[in-house]
Amino acid sequence: MAETAQSTDAPEHPARPLPPYVPRLAFAGGLVLTGVVLIMTVGVNRPAGEEPPPAPQPQPALAVPDQKPQPGAATPRAGLAAPPDRPTVSDAAELETWAKRVAAKTRLSVADLSAYGRAEMWLRRQKPGCHLSWATLAGISHVETAQGRPGPITLAPEIWAKHSARARSDGKQPDPKDLDDAAFATARYLCAAGDDVATPDGWWKSMRVFNPAVPYVQEVFSAADTYADASVAP
Repeated sequence: MAETAQSTDAPEHPARPLPPYVPRLAFAGGLVLTGVVLIMTVGVNRPAGEEPPPAPQPQPALAVPDQKPQPGAATPRAGLAAPPDRPTVSDAAELETWAKRVAAKTRLSVADLSAYGRAEMWLRRQKPGCHLSWATLAGISHVETAQGRPGPITLAPEIWAKHSARARSDGKQPDPKDLDDAAFATARYLCAAGDDVATPDGWWKSMRVFNPAVPYVQEVFSAADTYADASVAP
């Protein structure tokens, strides 16, 4: 009797379906690879001869000519007047607009000009006969910076104690390291004697009380006149 042949083949099993996360992983991997390729090719496909845009460069400081005026012979020009002082309403927006306009012409910072302009505004109401221009304060700061002074505008401790006041109505104590307070205290000091600093005699008298050295005052004159002239230029 013939024996029935038995099959030695392994039984077939149905294919197992892929876990649901595998297609998602493959898709994510494809996105990552595409991103890497794009990053690697950025700049390679830039048209020939085309350079990346240069980084913006800061504007150089305004050149201040050395005028060396004789004491009492002239006064610096008045700069573009700061906005009117409005005691009962906020004038911060007007001051900022003015500072930005003057900054574009003088290359001084908006923050510095706001301090000088605020001092002019305060003194216009407190000492209307003084006629102090912000340009004189900018000239003093220019010379102080050139001479390496540690503060924005340096006043002797006894002068600071007598003339300092808070430039902002926030109830805080005046700070000699704060440019707003330093500019305001300097303006109060320059106008303390009641002289009209819009006149040559009054300006030189006031400045030589601030610093009796003629070369120092001449440098302040040159800087103040330069900033004032630039501020009103078309």
